[in-house]
Amino acid sequence: MNKIATQLITEGPVCYEQYTITDPEAGTQLTITPERGGMITGFTLNGEEFIWRRYPNFSDSNRPRFGVPVLFPNCGMPDGGVHTFGGKPYPMEVHGLADLSAWAVESVGPDGVCLTLSASPLTKFLYPFDFTLLLTYNLQGTTATINLVVINEGEEPMPFSFGYHPYFCVSALENVKFDIHCATCSSNPKGVQPTAPATITLAKEPGADSSLRLLTGVDFPLAFTDSGNGHKVTVDADGSFTNGVLWQQNAEQFVCMEPWNGWANSLNEDGKHELLAPGEAMESSWSIQIEKA
Repeated sequence: MNKIATQLITEGPVCYEQYTITDPEAGTQLTITPERGGMITGFTLNGEEFIWRRYPNFSDSNRPRFGVPVLFPNCGMPDGGVHTFGGKPYPMEVHGLADLSAWAVESVGPDGVCLTLSASPLTKFLYPFDFTLLLTYNLQGTTATINLVVINEGEEPMPFSFGYHPYFCVSALENVKFDIHCATCSSNPKGVQPTAPATITLAKEPGADSSLRLLTGVDFPLAFTDSGNGHKVTVDADGSFTNGVLWQQNAEQFVCMEPWNGWANSLNEDGKHELLAPGEAMESSWSIQIEKA
């Protein structure tokens, strides 16, 4: 039976409460930090970390570039850094506002740890809709499950997209082999997307500081194996997710393998985003499985 415990993490001037879900039989432990974007900040197998962390992780108030950030109400950057709702422009940074917000703990129990985030005067400056998000984390064996419920609490239809940005530890990019099947694959979200090759690779472009692959028509699961550290990671997702992203920066020891529901600028494009009627809710689910060779 899983065990759930709390601990405090202190880094510089900040102190956050973390929740850990442990499966003693499988030797796994999942760590969630509600106040730091409501995100997973650790996932270990027999004490070995599979989630990449960048220091400082918690004392830096900027957008988190580690762990598993939650993307809402948009994935990527809208054109010009602006969403237009009702003819009025609203500024928005890359990936939205959820990963910059402190989430509250809704419940802790056999179903896992459930967090909540609701609209506030600050969020409505960026995104003028009344919403509630319920985010539930659980652990079964070597698989972490993540369930999101989006509720429209307002009186008008609510547009949104969502996704996740998991950072996984790797020994080196050249040691990583992907097992991915999708319709298209490119490094540019604009224009016609080229048909995906039979084998998806992620290589650093000459003169670039990062490596990027944008995937549409994804046939989940996505997986990679690392011949250097023996890690195998599998990301599975329900039908809410159709897109994916692979990303790596500055030759650091991580690879992001990301399930997305939307795309950059999709909230500004008709038919490219979710649209919830007042009082309606949408539920989605995905998972991370970790293995060691």
